[in-house]
Amino acid sequence: MKKLLVLFAIGFLLLGCINPPPPEQPTAYYGDTVTVDYILTVDGKITDTSIEQVARDNALYTPFRTYQPLRFKMELGGSLIDGFVKGIVGMKAGESKIFEIPPGDDAYGNYEPRKAYNVSRYYKFNALEEVPISYFEDKNIALEMGTGFDTDIGTVFIQNISNDTGVVTIMYVFQPGEGFSYNGLHHVVVKGTDENLTYTIMLDVRENATYTTTSLIDGKIASLRVIGLTNETITFDENHPLAGKTLVYNITLLDLEKAQIE
Repeated sequence: MKKLLVLFAIGFLLLGCINPPPPEQPTAYYGDTVTVDYILTVDGKITDTSIEQVARDNALYTPFRTYQPLRFKMELGGSLIDGFVKGIVGMKAGESKIFEIPPGDDAYGNYEPRKAYNVSRYYKFNALEEVPISYFEDKNIALEMGTGFDTDIGTVFIQNISNDTGVVTIMYVFQPGEGFSYNGLHHVVVKGTDENLTYTIMLDVRENATYTTTSLIDGKIASLRVIGLTNETITFDENHPLAGKTLVYNITLLDLEKAQIE
């Protein structure tokens, strides 16, 4: 009997050598490079995806976009929100996962009412402007009375040159109906100069469009979305469209490249 038990033991050992347990699959971690497909749901509605058929099925498809898996390096503080990266940590290649990201630092922040404000759609623009002589010298522009030249926002003529004060007075010449782009926004001249030599200019924007321009809150470059538009006013919103929203991601990890350990 003892001999028989020994033989059984040897047999089990041999079987263990022939069929070892499969190696543990690596999991995603910071520094790795991953390739994922994703579906984003907000307020119960699919709003974004990397999968073309899902986009078509949910009336999201646009021919100007290439639908393909997203490949990126797992790192915080990058181009992707931190919550998206954190949600993939621990996943294995071939695994799918659904997770939520609440509003806040890991998503697109909390909604701040102060970042939504009204501005007048029209403004006054004085035809005369004083510019330091050094500006023209740096650009090798010859200074002569009446000389005209083009600028980013229209044609100007030199009206006066004062060597005593070191400034040149230039005059902008616009015609009603003319348009120009400045600071990320399109402007249209709606009225010529009045008795104060000022033009009336209209900000020509579209509702629901987003413009990269100067923030009226802190003076920095920001993305401003037009959320309201009347004949007289524009309502800009500097909040991200997903600010204050809970994000629900359905992620499939298609490929995983572990970071090289130096």
